[in-house]
Parts: sequence; structure tokens; C-alpha cells
Amino acid sequence: MMEDLNRQRRKVLKGAISASTLALVATSGLLLPQQLLAHWPSDAFNAETVEDALLALLGKADIADDSALQFKVGAPPSYAINGASVPIQIQSDLTNIERVIVLVEKNPLPLVMSLEMTSACKLPFKSMIKIAEDSPVMAIIRANGKLYKTTRFVEVDIGGCA
Repeated sequence: MMEDLNRQRRKVLKGAISASTLALVATSGLLLPQQLLAHWPSDAFNAETVEDALLALLGKADIADDSALQFKVGAPPSYAINGASVPIQIQSDLTNIERVIVLVEKNPLPLVMSLEMTSACKLPFKSMIKIAEDSPVMAIIRANGKLYKTTRFVEVDIGGCA
């Protein structure tokens, strides 16, 4: 009985100390979400079409296909067994890359990734994405004020998006 009371007391003290520490940090201004979190383009990520996502991210811009951008998706590039985990690799010899965007046309929300690059970042860039169903996957790079685009069609056995 006494041991249960001591455990309960310890739980209450731990919770009170944690809550008061978090409240103290939050009120002191040390914990400001807008400073800690990256810029989140919610309009682009919530867009339901590829065109709307690109418009929200880039505004009106002409996209030219170019061989300077290489793009690999999946284990063989055109096929993925599980859409919940599809490897991609973006390779380019372009200089002054400002942004890398990956879109999956038939996903419920097509914008998969948007990265603002700095001079410290080097390609190739590798990541994993989700693909809902057989769909074109697009990579768009903004470099030197121009947009470069490449597309690969990926077949998926098991969809990865709900």
C-alpha cells in the first residue's frame, strides 16, 4: 500500500516538473516553432493536382525538358514492388541548383518533396517516396533561373498511399 502511494507520488512529481520546465522554456521565448521549423508551403503540399502544386511553389514558369537532368526511380527504374517505399535518385550536372521538386501525378496529394538547395548540397540526391498507383513521377530542378524537368513512369504492385 505504501509502495503504491510512493509510485503515485513520484509520477505526479515527474509530471509536474516536466510540465513546469516546458512552460518555463515556452514562455521564455526559447521555444518558438516558427524559428525551429522549416518553411512549409502548405498550399503546395495540399494541392490536388500537379499544376496547382507547381503554381503554388514556383508561380507561373515555363518548364523545358532537358537532358541535363537524370532521374532514377525504383530498383529497376520503371517498377516498384511496394509503393510505400520507392527509392529515387536525382542526378544532375547543372550548376547553381536552387530547388529540387518531386511530384507523383496520381498520388492523392502529388507534391512529394520540395528542397531548397544551397551551395553546400551536392547531387546525387537519394530518398524514398510513396506512390499510390502506377503513375508518372516527375523531377523538376530550378537552376540558373531556368526550370528543368524529367519524367519516369513507375509501375507499382502494392500502392503506398491511402
